[in-house]
Amino acid sequence: MNIVKPGSCAPLKALLIALALLPVSALADSGFYIGGSFGNAGVDLADVGVSEFDEDDSAFKAFLGYRLDLPSVFVGIEGGYVDLGEPEVSEGAASASVDPTGLNLFGIAGLEAGPVDLFVKAGYIAWDVDVFTDNGLGQIEQFSDDGSDLGYGLGLAFGLGPVQIRGEYEMYDIEEADVTMISVGFSYLFD
Repeated sequence: MNIVKPGSCAPLKALLIALALLPVSALADSGFYIGGSFGNAGVDLADVGVSEFDEDDSAFKAFLGYRLDLPSVFVGIEGGYVDLGEPEVSEGAASASVDPTGLNLFGIAGLEAGPVDLFVKAGYIAWDVDVFTDNGLGQIEQFSDDGSDLGYGLGLAFGLGPVQIRGEYEMYDIEEADVTMISVGFSYLFD
């Protein structure tokens, strides 16, 4: 017959409490976040009235998301607005410019190494592009197109507490154009 001595259950109780609190501490960096970035976008486009269009311009984005922090890794979902600038090219008297913008939605997965996060993302962009051309003879044309296509990215974030500084490289396959964006920005995690 086993007799339980008073106070002998204390280690068992402490272990059960620690196990119950484990998910709470593992999810300590989970929650909604918001942020913005500024950088440079490049557009490589097949044919807009000039022989070659491979130009870049300043770009920015604003985003919000939800992050689920697991031991050593995290996953999340992020959506935002991106303005990819208005790059233009001239060839003699002819010129062309494009103005791409979009709303994107990404799934994110990453690794944590102390205050540094390395992450990848994949998803879709719903884009809108305005194209302006001038053939140099006074004939100016404007047309718009829209659609949705794939987007990919990778990034590195550094921070302590709820604020992170993020550096990212994103790629969008927008119909006949290859669009890339390199940016630096910040995010703030709401606990």
